[in-house]
Amino acid sequence: MAAAREISSDKFVFGCHRFGFGPAPGGGAVSTERHVIPLVRTALDQGVRAFDSATLYRATLQLGAALDALGVDPNTIRFQTKCLRYLGLNAGGAKEHQPEALLQGIPRRYQGLTDKWDPSPKGIEQQICRERIEYGGDILYGVALHDPPDMRKQVGLDWSTDIAPGVEWLREAKRTGFVERIGLGIKEPDFVHEFIAKEPATLDYAGLTFCPSILGPLMKIISAAGQHGFEVTLMGINYGQAFTLTEDPLTAPPFLYNYEVANAAERELMSRFFRICGSTPLLHLSAAVAGLLVTHFPKAVTQIVTSTMTPSRLVDTMRLVREAEVPAPVWAELKAAELIPREFPTS
Repeated sequence: MAAAREISSDKFVFGCHRFGFGPAPGGGAVSTERHVIPLVRTALDQGVRAFDSATLYRATLQLGAALDALGVDPNTIRFQTKCLRYLGLNAGGAKEHQPEALLQGIPRRYQGLTDKWDPSPKGIEQQICRERIEYGGDILYGVALHDPPDMRKQVGLDWSTDIAPGVEWLREAKRTGFVERIGLGIKEPDFVHEFIAKEPATLDYAGLTFCPSILGPLMKIISAAGQHGFEVTLMGINYGQAFTLTEDPLTAPPFLYNYEVANAAERELMSRFFRICGSTPLLHLSAAVAGLLVTHFPKAVTQIVTSTMTPSRLVDTMRLVREAEVPAPVWAELKAAELIPREFPTS
């Protein structure tokens, strides 16, 4: 058996999105007392000291309540959140962009609201001030622009009005000490390069929805991180179902891929991974890739965000990131099939 990868607990971040979206184990809405408090306690027991949320997640109030119930000073953890997207009234033709699979467990206080966009400086201020209030600490470790590529796709995006003013407000918040780092929280890797070209010397961290299928673009971002002085956050190492499936994705029931229900092309892509991995679970592949990234690129890849509603799953995921092995023939076949880059380090 290969030696475990040396990955310190401060590399791990607990992602709070399921505190809002759920569903709770067994289905239904999330209870702060029954579900959130045990998870926060387990994360702290595992040495995790950073938590990642967003206004859209409907989760920060639950995190703040859990910290309070556990007697934890919120200033002893690092809390990072996101802006651009907010919750508004579900009226006047407003469209909910979140898939139903993500909305089945939201607490009652968030029902009847829907996700909307407000990229104005005032809107961003209101969004992140609300997050600070609900979390309970004095400052925000990081604030990421939440899915600008989705904004472009869903409602349109004009950089001069939708990104630049908000970035300047975040720069000022950073200068005053209210925000420590400015980041991105995105699903499309190419946007990182667009952002650093248009907003030079601004980006502190790039959070990317992660799975092994984006390794090619991700390797280019890691290279850019070294050149431009930002860090990379792997978002959602245990997110959704795409890399936790235990049956062929071509014939599996509908599952989420990159926050949306997988389409035919995505099913085919995941099926190729599934067939090559054989007896190696997809989750093990995903965990091993994440672990290898932070091991081989420690200055660039500094955070692994994982989220779950089961304390034991959190413990298992952290263990897998450190210990999961993939047989050499599987690595070789994945590279031959060009599913992962040939230059990716596999040991």
